[in-house]
Amino acid sequence: MFNFKPKDNLFFELFSKGAEIFNTSAKELKLLISELDNPTVRLERLVKLEHEGDLVTHELIEHTKKMFITPLDREDIFNITKGIDNITDEIESTAHLFYMYNLTSITPEAAELIDKLVAVTTDLVKVISELKYLSKSTLLIEKIIDVNTLENEADIIYRKAMRNLFENPKDPLYVMKLKDLYHHLEDSIDNCEKLANEIRGVVMKYA
Repeated sequence: MFNFKPKDNLFFELFSKGAEIFNTSAKELKLLISELDNPTVRLERLVKLEHEGDLVTHELIEHTKKMFITPLDREDIFNITKGIDNITDEIESTAHLFYMYNLTSITPEAAELIDKLVAVTTDLVKVISELKYLSKSTLLIEKIIDVNTLENEADIIYRKAMRNLFENPKDPLYVMKLKDLYHHLEDSIDNCEKLANEIRGVVMKYA
């Protein structure tokens, strides 16, 4: 049975719940790098968060199916939902590299990228919390610009990290491990910018 009156708040509450999950995941990843001698507990926590994120994604999709009228276009709801899920998935995948590659230490550049990831997901939580106001929000575009700025800063760190890695390579296996880690961290941050830009497009559509 279709609902003819959209329950606007539920969509936006679920978006925010998904955002809190990827922000918590980023913070757990930061904690993980200080516990590399025994990463199991943090990894289990990240797996649990990823599963919670999947449940939010499923709930959003099912709720969209039931609604006759939605607060945003169905395509926009799907793209935002997928964007949120992609961030959580990529952070969890990144965390597992520390276990799979048996990384027991971290480079300063990797730590910087993780700090940027925490910062960008924190700003993205604010972006998503403002989404329900669309063009009426005075904060939304400002925070999207902050996300773009952080992503640009992360790009500089990433390029510097890759240059340092290949400038004086000593152990090819170590280079491979770090290259993959940097790439995943960069992808995690890029996914945040992609979602922010997706939301910017939605705001412009409803302006």
